[in-house]
Amino acid sequence: MASSKSKVRRACSFTNLLLSCLNFSLFILSASSFAPTILLKMPPTSFGMALLMVSGISLLSSFVGFYSPLTHFCYLTHISLLLASLIGQVLTILALFTKEKASMSLLKSPRDPKEAKLLVRLECGALMAMFMLQCVVLMLGCAVHSFWVKDYEELEAEKAASARKRSRRIAEVQEESMANASKMAEIKAKELDEKMKSKTIDTDFLNTKKKQVSFQLSSLITPPVSTVRFCDLNFGRLQPSDEELGPHKRFEFGNFVAREALLEEEYWSAACLRAEEWANRTDKLYVVDRQRNFAEQEFNAIKKRCKELQDGHSSTCIITVRKPQKNVKLPIIESVVGTLDLNIIYLRRGETFPGIDRTASSRYGYIANLCVAKSLYRKGVASKMLYFAVESAKSTGVSRVYAHVDRNNKPAQILYQNLGFEIIDTANPLLLKNQTSLLYLQM
Repeated sequence: MASSKSKVRRACSFTNLLLSCLNFSLFILSASSFAPTILLKMPPTSFGMALLMVSGISLLSSFVGFYSPLTHFCYLTHISLLLASLIGQVLTILALFTKEKASMSLLKSPRDPKEAKLLVRLECGALMAMFMLQCVVLMLGCAVHSFWVKDYEELEAEKAASARKRSRRIAEVQEESMANASKMAEIKAKELDEKMKSKTIDTDFLNTKKKQVSFQLSSLITPPVSTVRFCDLNFGRLQPSDEELGPHKRFEFGNFVAREALLEEEYWSAACLRAEEWANRTDKLYVVDRQRNFAEQEFNAIKKRCKELQDGHSSTCIITVRKPQKNVKLPIIESVVGTLDLNIIYLRRGETFPGIDRTASSRYGYIANLCVAKSLYRKGVASKMLYFAVESAKSTGVSRVYAHVDRNNKPAQILYQNLGFEIIDTANPLLLKNQTSLLYLQM
């Protein structure tokens, strides 16, 4: 399939080259067709002006033909000029070829009749050559345009299929995690039964505990969908509005919004994105199970970092979500397309980053776990989200922000450097061993 597509693309490239050559030839021929009419009489008569107009339209159509593949508007303009030029050429050829004497009398040339007749025939021959060239250009132009339209439709279909595949993968991971949760609840219920049997407990107390475990098990297996709560995962929950989220920092760009993750469903979507990014860098053996486990661990880690202050450190999970289109809300798990962690850290005594004094009051920002959905690579989502993270760190009073980047990941290094980050050249055995570079931004 790929080889056939490459052959078609090579054929289309050759057709484009041929079309450009034909347009260039038509441009030269149209320009030269002005000469016989001007030599016949200057200033020309009304019939001579008609001949010059036909040549002018042909010249303009050949010029627009160079830009025809760029936009649909240029293509329509080129086709319209071609059709107008063809009609004018047909009428002019019929007039010059069938009514030669009448045409010469209309031109009113002061030249010798033989010279005038020769110039009229030259003009007629040039128009016939232009007519044949324009017919070929018209057919090739339509063929190339139809190919590009078909190629664009196939590309859009591939994007839609990729988005559906990603949604299915996320749904599978979520189903597996729910199944694991139900199994864990069953195991806990069995362990509780065994402990209760081994001890002499009051019968009423035992029945009460069993009812509590059964209720917990049923709530884990069938989580409520219609009730909106901030503490339970609801995979069918729709993207909340700004009023529901309350006051918060946000940065809008294009069809996306960068902001802090506020709901646990958003934490879970960020964890799934990171698990997908992690799976792309690892071997494919047991990748589904390992990706699911990674997502669960990352989800718990994000919640712990964002909701608990550790030694004065703070962590924020920043996400990029799609804007609702025409008042149609997407589920949260489908709207999150990018994520990163922004950590505001106090240096402990004796710790240091290059360029920061060894003081306990020093603070710095650290950006980690930057990832974007594969379908939105190189679309500016990562740079805008990173810009929002830097501005958020700046608003807290931090003067420097750090990040680690894989030495072999040149696009990521360029992304950070475009925002002003610089690579620290200080040799560090740990960085050399892990093949990573330390970058910093002075604000």
